[in-house]
Amino acid sequence: MGLLDRLRSGPSTAAAADAKPDLARDARTMRRTLDGMRDENVRAGGPDAAVDLRGIVRDLFRGEVAAPTADITTLRSDDVDADEFYEKEVAPSWDALGEAQRAARLEGFLDLISMIEEAGDASGVPEDMAARTRTKALLLAWAFDETYGYLPRLGRGEDVDG
Repeated sequence: MGLLDRLRSGPSTAAAADAKPDLARDARTMRRTLDGMRDENVRAGGPDAAVDLRGIVRDLFRGEVAAPTADITTLRSDDVDADEFYEKEVAPSWDALGEAQRAARLEGFLDLISMIEEAGDASGVPEDMAARTRTKALLLAWAFDETYGYLPRLGRGEDVDG
C-alpha cells in the first residue's frame, strides 16, 4: 500500500472543504494535480523520466496549475519562493537519501501533522509552519509513491520482486 493511500479517507462534503485543513482531503486533490503534472512529464520524457520534484514545486508555487490546496494558495499569496521552499523544506528529506531514509522522514512529518490536526487551535503551531509541513508531506508522499510504488515501477518495466 502506498503512503498516500493511508490518507485517502475523510470528509469530502462542501462543508468540509470550507473547514479547517484536512490532510486526507488535501491528499486527494494534491494527488490529482501532481498525477496530471507527472503525466505531462512522462509524455515529454518517456516512461523512464525521473520524478522532477523541484520542477513540480516550481510549477505549483508559480501558478502553472490551479492551487490544489488552501495551503498552496496561502504559500503563493505569502510569496514563498519555490526554489527556497524546495531547498529548505523538500531537498533535505528527499535529495541524496535512500528509500528507508525518505520513508522515515515522511512518517515523521505525517505524525507531526496528525498531532497538529488533533490539537487544533491548541497546537500552538503557526499556520504558515503548518501549511509548509502539510505541503511538504504531501509532495514527499506523492514522490515516494511515484518512485517506489508498484504501478509506476511496472509502467517503467522494472522488476518489482526485489
